[in-house]
Amino acid sequence: MATLGSLIRGDLPPVGNRLSLQRAITDTHVCVNFPGYHSVAVGSGTEALALAMQNIRQRCDSIACPEVILPAYGCPDLVAAAVYAGLQPVLIDIDGDSPGFDLALLVGELNDNTVAVVAVNFLGIPEQLAAIRQLLLPWPRVALIEDNAQWYPELCSEAALEGDYVVLSFGRGKPVSLLGGGVLLVRESLVDKGSMDSDILQNSRPSVASGAVTALKMLAYNVLLRPAFYQLLSRNPLLKLGQTVYHPLDSIAAMDSFRLSVLRSNVSRYQSRDRQREGLMHNIVASCSGYALVDLAACSNIPAGRLLRFPLLCADKQHRDQLLSVLVAQGLGATAMYRLR
Repeated sequence: MATLGSLIRGDLPPVGNRLSLQRAITDTHVCVNFPGYHSVAVGSGTEALALAMQNIRQRCDSIACPEVILPAYGCPDLVAAAVYAGLQPVLIDIDGDSPGFDLALLVGELNDNTVAVVAVNFLGIPEQLAAIRQLLLPWPRVALIEDNAQWYPELCSEAALEGDYVVLSFGRGKPVSLLGGGVLLVRESLVDKGSMDSDILQNSRPSVASGAVTALKMLAYNVLLRPAFYQLLSRNPLLKLGQTVYHPLDSIAAMDSFRLSVLRSNVSRYQSRDRQREGLMHNIVASCSGYALVDLAACSNIPAGRLLRFPLLCADKQHRDQLLSVLVAQGLGATAMYRLR
């Protein structure tokens, strides 16, 4: 009966919301403009990150072996962007009970070859950006890249951002999803100094993606988000949904005009969602017994923003697998983060 109930109910997708196809009738770039930053719309968040690293390398062309510091626990696209830009990735471990850098390890790895630090906002939990900025004071050449691929700033203001470069992503399952696309924000002070070369800002060739094809993909995505349809995908062993796979980056392209035209409506839809379910989840976890769970968002020293997923840390792999089996059996869309093949 439990199996039959699961088939009838279906599976909730672990992340994702219906997409809006409402197109803007005015300036389509208004939603990606933050005061104090210059924006460049490209094909993906990975491309935006690679573009930032590419520019940093050009500014530090006297360094023979430039290095970029990345969190050791993270998406392999971080490494793909570094490889594309010609930077050597240096992986630093995160805190035991936090998705943020172990700052003692971070400061110990800074050296004359370091040109950038990538600080990742993990599912809406901010990295310790102010503390990292302080650690970088003796290293004025080192750029701080704020990777917000898993979060979208709630307010379009300079105060909401800390990085010299800020990465936004609009891929499948992102906070604001367009099934593709990304934006790089660069501090205007860097652009004014000429360090952001105009050729780099224009180096992306226009995407050939058809607006009609993209619209059909978005409509299909909206249908597949329904639990009854999503379970057909999630239980197909050939699709390997949610697995962590390294994909090398081979080019940087401009975001297509259709995605730009629907960006505003999708940002508005994202910002209008209430966070009531997050509060309920915090209460449930706080009252949960039988599992050694850490509510990462609740334990963060910095207030978390709107969460992309609800992150829980288990005591060990055995406890994690046990909890996953229970949640998956209920069709609740639980996944292990960064699963390997």
